[in-house]
Amino acid sequence: MMSRISKKMVVLVCLVFALILPVSGAYAYTNYMTLPSESGIGDPYVMKYNGVYYLYTSGGSSVGFKCWSSTDAVNWTYAGLCSTESITVDGYAPEVFYWNGTFYMYTSPGGGGHYVLTSTSPTGPFTVATSNLGHSIDGSVFIEDNGNWYFLSAGGDGIHSALMSSPTSIGSDVVLGGTQMSGQWTEAPTLIKRNGTYYLTESGNHVVSPGYRVNLATNTAGPLSSFTQSSTGPILLNSEGGSNQAIGHSGMFVGPDLDTYYMVYHNLLASSVRHYNLDAVGFNGNKMVVYGPSSWSMQTPAAPNYEDRFNRASIGAGYSNLNGGTWGITSSFLTQSTKGSTAFFVEYENTFTTASDYTAEFNVQETSRGTIAPRFGAVYGYVDANNYGVAIINGVTKQLETEVLVGGVWSTQVLTSLPASFDSTKLHTIRVEKSGTTYKYFVDGMLKETKTGAGLGAGKVGYLAVDTAAKFGYIATSNKVNGNGIFDFYKPIPGTIEAVHYNLGGEGVGYHDTAAGNSGGQYIRNDNVDIRNNPEGGHNVGWNATGEWLKYNVSVKATGAYNLGIRYATTYANSQVRVWLDSTDVTGIVTLPATGGWDNWQTYTIKGLNLTAGNHTIKVETVTGEYDFYTLKFVQADNSSFTKTDSFATAFSGDWNWSGGNWSIVSGAASINNMGKRTLGSTGWSDYTVEADIKGIGGLNSGIMVRVQNPAQGGADNDAGLGTDFYQGYFASISTGGVGLGKQNYNWTALASVAGTYNLNTWYHMKVVVSGNNIKVYVVDMVTPKINYTDNSTPFINGKVGLRAHAANTQFDNFSVTH
Repeated sequence: MMSRISKKMVVLVCLVFALILPVSGAYAYTNYMTLPSESGIGDPYVMKYNGVYYLYTSGGSSVGFKCWSSTDAVNWTYAGLCSTESITVDGYAPEVFYWNGTFYMYTSPGGGGHYVLTSTSPTGPFTVATSNLGHSIDGSVFIEDNGNWYFLSAGGDGIHSALMSSPTSIGSDVVLGGTQMSGQWTEAPTLIKRNGTYYLTESGNHVVSPGYRVNLATNTAGPLSSFTQSSTGPILLNSEGGSNQAIGHSGMFVGPDLDTYYMVYHNLLASSVRHYNLDAVGFNGNKMVVYGPSSWSMQTPAAPNYEDRFNRASIGAGYSNLNGGTWGITSSFLTQSTKGSTAFFVEYENTFTTASDYTAEFNVQETSRGTIAPRFGAVYGYVDANNYGVAIINGVTKQLETEVLVGGVWSTQVLTSLPASFDSTKLHTIRVEKSGTTYKYFVDGMLKETKTGAGLGAGKVGYLAVDTAAKFGYIATSNKVNGNGIFDFYKPIPGTIEAVHYNLGGEGVGYHDTAAGNSGGQYIRNDNVDIRNNPEGGHNVGWNATGEWLKYNVSVKATGAYNLGIRYATTYANSQVRVWLDSTDVTGIVTLPATGGWDNWQTYTIKGLNLTAGNHTIKVETVTGEYDFYTLKFVQADNSSFTKTDSFATAFSGDWNWSGGNWSIVSGAASINNMGKRTLGSTGWSDYTVEADIKGIGGLNSGIMVRVQNPAQGGADNDAGLGTDFYQGYFASISTGGVGLGKQNYNWTALASVAGTYNLNTWYHMKVVVSGNNIKVYVVDMVTPKINYTDNSTPFINGKVGLRAHAANTQFDNFSVTH
């Protein structure tokens, strides 16, 4: 044990090599990306090994899986074919997982069951290691903190999960409740665990449908339990995005800054060619958000503050061997080759020091061991010989050993078991996260220990060896931890920004707060911004008082007009807010109406913000009063006056821009039999009145759509029935039994209804007025609405208009829409 080693026998080793990240960041990629030596890729999967990212994609009609490598997940180098096995022909979605020196690839050739291929290198060659193990397509592995493996795969009834007895043996499937997307085929599962919550992303409808998308489901019970779908609907969707539509089959990985998650996914071009896309992921407490989809210049994933890949011939200047050992560099690894009868440490040290909070990554491997107490691992928080911490692997006992030395006194040593199969002679990754007084220790991605009150602050990091010869790989440190890498990230506009993701920098830089302390006591950011729990998930900024402000880095897609939906709550009647773009006031002073309670959340739309393309800072200023706010939703806007009409005399007018179903013109009316929808206008429209005459010929469940975005059909063949719920917006309908209003977010939520009798083969005039969050629905009587509904539950604030029929033979006539 460390605490039983005499200090006179201890020689400490720390090694760091600095690469300083520019504060402003870089803006060097645009989705979609075309990689070297590719003519299109689908189902991208990214894994990290020894500080390098590796990308794998589905195979084509010829033999071979392609592979790329990168250090930033944006600039890729083609690494050739990583497998030329016959099963790579039409091989679906290969995913690679590293464990104990072996790389395991899972793929399903043509969807006909899964095989496992293995290699000793991330670039192959991968060779077949099993017979056909069955299970549906898109196999993905999740490794639990206790070392248990789980295999997830696609299904028509939702995502399937199975316990694995080994990396090459898959047990029986369990269907995960709550994971089926819109009652249809669901695929491409990815499961991560963060702070006790399991996040499952999945894709659906069909890969060639423009409505292909990514959904999120969560639980806290584990990979064999039911999940709950996110109430916000799809987290990635773009059905009318031209070259960036049909986005999905996502995966997730932690970026080069060691802290920020990224989502990788493919898009579908009109030519059916797919390409690589990447967007940042942020966490607001246990709420996960994707800052995308983006299709304009975005910030390259941030680098760590310091890193060393040891890709040189010698250790070099700037390092000093404090006390012993035989150190060198061989094949891009730092090596220590001396063993002895006395336990010892060795340290190399330069002038680098972490911040007080940080994340550190270490890659370690034992090559041979002595006989006293052989161990090897990481040093962190090193100040001097009396103050530092260690995270050590004991290959004999298969344990992680952690303890800290503060003021020359060792803490109680904590021993945590590693999996029984753990082989210390293979490369392993140790990760240390320090946030305040809390330390988290991970081995190969498994959280093995959490401790508090260690008593260490900023310090140096490095490697150590105790009576063992070892080699040490990529080492990096980042002054980001627990998700705060997203705070300074340039968030895309259009898009939604979490209020708690304001900039770093502290008082006068990222924010201004007039009172000391965090009144809400949640989402601790070690500053004076007041943050509390939000009933809609995660946290919100609260107690915003006169003169206070928050800043957000943003990347604006295009110069033009935008509307801003600010989600807020207040009991004050005249709270006022103002929004700045850099130093320009883009809203003037705006009064927020009282919501009636601090947990009565509403969205207020501020129209006509003139924003300039590029990278900027948004400042949200409290002018007077007090309010809490949760999110900022920016949308591209078209606030101009307009009137559009269509009498359907002989054809649909040219204003209609999307159609699904068997529409036709019959006797001067628009006709649809069974399932279908059409849209007209601009997604930038916000408030308007739309009217139409409606007649049911055979069945009646038809009406007007408002604030429509992302319409799509279902399945591989653009089936109007499968895709009947595939759009975002509202639907006001007439049926034989009454008038209804519902909300579509690629699923259906009924909002309001009024009973009534409406006959077939009779024309009825319907009018829908949408203003702010209020929707009024009139039928026949154009003075008194049948439905007067205000949507305060994350309303849609913009979108096109349209017509829709659900399982009905319906005609429409005398259509008009007016701003």
